[in-house]
Amino acid sequence: MWFRIIVMLAGIVFFITGCNSLISQFFGTHKLRTFTAEEVAEKGVGDADFVEISNVWLTGDYLIVPPRTSADRAVLIYPAVTQAQLALIDSGAVVAPLFIAWTRDFDASCDNEQNCIPRQQLSVRGVVREMNPSKNRANLLPAEHYHITGELKYVEAGRAPLPWYWNLLMMVGGIGLAVFYEYRKTLARRRGESA
Repeated sequence: MWFRIIVMLAGIVFFITGCNSLISQFFGTHKLRTFTAEEVAEKGVGDADFVEISNVWLTGDYLIVPPRTSADRAVLIYPAVTQAQLALIDSGAVVAPLFIAWTRDFDASCDNEQNCIPRQQLSVRGVVREMNPSKNRANLLPAEHYHITGELKYVEAGRAPLPWYWNLLMMVGGIGLAVFYEYRKTLARRRGESA
């Protein structure tokens, strides 16, 4: 009885998750939205989950959060600012970054040369999502440059939402799991009745 309920709930969860993500990818928050750094400074990114922000300046400051376990990976954290904010930092002012970018996809040996994130202007594409609290060390960025607030957005750079076909597979898999389990139960019941 309990196993049947768990299987049905798992099927429903997979179906709803896949359906929600599939719809969001084409019509909602998972659809790629583009902004300039100045637009983000003025209005933010709203409810967008997948963004590309152009004219972003990386200041050269970064942090590497080491892995906690052998199965874990290090995380590279760095602030992103506008050109005007970069000028303020250079003049000695403290600014709230546009957002904090982070990634697990980097070569940790760059820290030896201290050039993991060189100062440059570029576009950042990624998924707007919070970091795991145990990995979030953005508050350790130089206090003389950055004011880190709880309202800051975090962007996992280089990441995209799951492709549509994986979401479709989750939907089909969720339905298939529930139907297959019910079919087996019905078959077993019929065999028991005919015996």
